Amino acid sequence: MSKKLLKLSRIGALILGWLLVIGILGSLWGTWNQFDVYRTGQQVPAGFADIFGGFKIWSALSSFFSKLGSAFLAFLIAAVFRMIARQAPVGNENARRLMIVCCLSYLADAFSQICSFISSMSVLLQLEMYRSMGPGFWFPVSLNAIPPLVPILYAATIFVLYTHFTRMVTFESEVA
Repeated sequence: MSKKLLKLSRIGALILGWLLVIGILGSLWGTWNQFDVYRTGQQVPAGFADIFGGFKIWSALSSFFSKLGSAFLAFLIAAVFRMIARQAPVGNENARRLMIVCCLSYLADAFSQICSFISSMSVLLQLEMYRSMGPGFWFPVSLNAIPPLVPILYAATIFVLYTHFTRMVTFESEVA
C-alpha cells in the first residue's frame, strides 16, 4: 500500500473520529432536551407524559457508549494506519490507551443494553397477563438478550486484533 494512500486513510479516519465526537455532543444535547421534556411532563396533569412517551435511561446510555466506542475506534484506526505507514510501533502507548477506552466503551454499551433488557423484562413480569404466557411467548422475548452480546464481541475482537497487530509491527521493525 502506498504511503500517500495510507496518509489519506489516516486523515479520513481522524476526520471521521472528530465527526463522531461532534455527533456525540449533539446527541447529548438532544438527550438532555428529551429528558427535560419528560421531566416537565411528569409535573403536569396526567396524559401529557403519555403523549411524549417515557425517557429510557438505559437506551440513552447504550447509544452514548456505542457512539463513544465508534469514535475511539476511528481514532485507533488512524493510529494503526500511522504505524503501518512508518512500519514501526509509533505512538504505541497512546494507541493502546485508545484501544482500552474503545473496548471499555463497548463493554459499557453491552452492560447498559443488558440493564435495559432486565428492566423491560421486569416490567413484563409485573403485568398479570404476561405471567401466564407459555414458552411460545417467552422464547422469542428471551432472544432479545442476544444483541447485548454483540458489543462484547466487538471489544474482544478489537483487543485481540490490536494486540496481535502491535506485536507483529514490533517484530517487523526489530527484524528490518
